[in-house]
Amino acid sequence: MTYEVPASHKDKIRVIIADDHPLIINGITEILQKNERFTIMATYNDGNALMQSTSLPDTDVLLLDLNMPGKDGLQVLEDIRTMNLNVQILVLTSYFSKELANQCQMAGANGYILKSDNLDKLADNILAIIDGQTVFPDFSEKTEEVANDFTYLDEFLKKYNLTKREAEVIQMVCKGYNSKEIADKLFLSSFTVQTHRRNIFRKLNIEGNTIALYKFAAEHGML
Repeated sequence: MTYEVPASHKDKIRVIIADDHPLIINGITEILQKNERFTIMATYNDGNALMQSTSLPDTDVLLLDLNMPGKDGLQVLEDIRTMNLNVQILVLTSYFSKELANQCQMAGANGYILKSDNLDKLADNILAIIDGQTVFPDFSEKTEEVANDFTYLDEFLKKYNLTKREAEVIQMVCKGYNSKEIADKLFLSSFTVQTHRRNIFRKLNIEGNTIALYKFAAEHGML
């Protein structure tokens, strides 16, 4: 599903919405259409289609979901950074993860807000990043400890043919650790960690898609 309209007045804030859920797109569209400062340039439900958009270079704000088919949100952020586009990016996601928020910020995102929060504040958040501010959640109350007892996940591990070590690696990848850091913390070689990662992606059939791994971990209580 793709919808595009020509560029509007220069004084309007031009917005692209990228999300693979039509209800989210419709909800955001309804919110923004109530404010005359915004004009919606296009909507996309696929990362590849988004990156091929002729509207993207003329857009002021991109509202970006992370979990999309084609290119995921992190890949989109990396691509936009290499293109040097003058667009402010506000990530809309279901993942309450400090590490993922940090990854998005390092990749060029100007904000990271949760879909579960009150989207009535969406217009204010867009205006904030247009004014040069950043908008990120307060993660101060979230525990950052890595659990290493996966006994409660035994049935789940059997279902996906995962080992407890692979479950540890999944959790640490989703907490933002790279292979060397995981190797150091688990007293493994980097080669062994890379092997675990390849096996994980193969067993879960997610083809190295980091966002899909976050989704899997969240759905199974690993975050």
